[in-house]
Amino acid sequence: MEERIAAQRMAPNGAKPVEENVAVEEPLEIQINGSPWITTMRTPGQDRELALGLLYTEGILTDLSEIVQIRVVGNVVLIDGDLTADGHNRGFVRSSACGVCGSASLESVMARNPKPIPSTGFELKIADIGHLIEMLNDSQSFFHSTGGMHAVATFNQELEIENLSEDVGRHNAMDKIIGKSLESLPLSNLGFLLSGRVSFEMVQKAVVSGSPCIIAIGAPTTLAIQLARQHGITLIGFARESRCNVYTGAWRISG
Repeated sequence: MEERIAAQRMAPNGAKPVEENVAVEEPLEIQINGSPWITTMRTPGQDRELALGLLYTEGILTDLSEIVQIRVVGNVVLIDGDLTADGHNRGFVRSSACGVCGSASLESVMARNPKPIPSTGFELKIADIGHLIEMLNDSQSFFHSTGGMHAVATFNQELEIENLSEDVGRHNAMDKIIGKSLESLPLSNLGFLLSGRVSFEMVQKAVVSGSPCIIAIGAPTTLAIQLARQHGITLIGFARESRCNVYTGAWRISG
């Protein structure tokens, strides 16, 4: 997930050679029944989970029973089963900076009609939010060594981190978490922690996985807030040790 790379560290008083840990970014091709579907730029590791999570959040996969075989061969994931990518763009590249750009229209994504997220059964105290962000920061081992990784984690009501993934792409990190959790869906008792900003795609992934809460260090977009409000998700941004902004779902948070 990281490599030692030679560099020159420059300052007003001169330059010196150094070696730095740098996050690895490589292409991963996903094939469905022998046909290429997508190439995504990612940090190697948990490639199986990344492919499963992406297929699920894009609506191609609904249950693991639909998969007959899945193999990872180098930088290619080969998936065979009762699956079709009709209606989804094939052969395009997803960069680590964005979601599956152009894979489906906004209307089709919002019309998938996922199961409703319960409005009760998941609660937080305002003091819990800073504690969770601190735990996320402490758990980002590859970010600390490279400075170039995003992290996504799930947490439970006991304020424990259950799963965490790091990747150069925040969408990849979330897909890896969802792919790892397919047999546990819906995630109605788990919230998401995000190390960066909250885009529409990140909320969409939370919606289809059934999670009631997103806590992010960064800012949300207008479409992210709109989608979270529409599906009853508690969306928290600019989360810090002692403050945060709650954009939707404040009823889940008490003093």
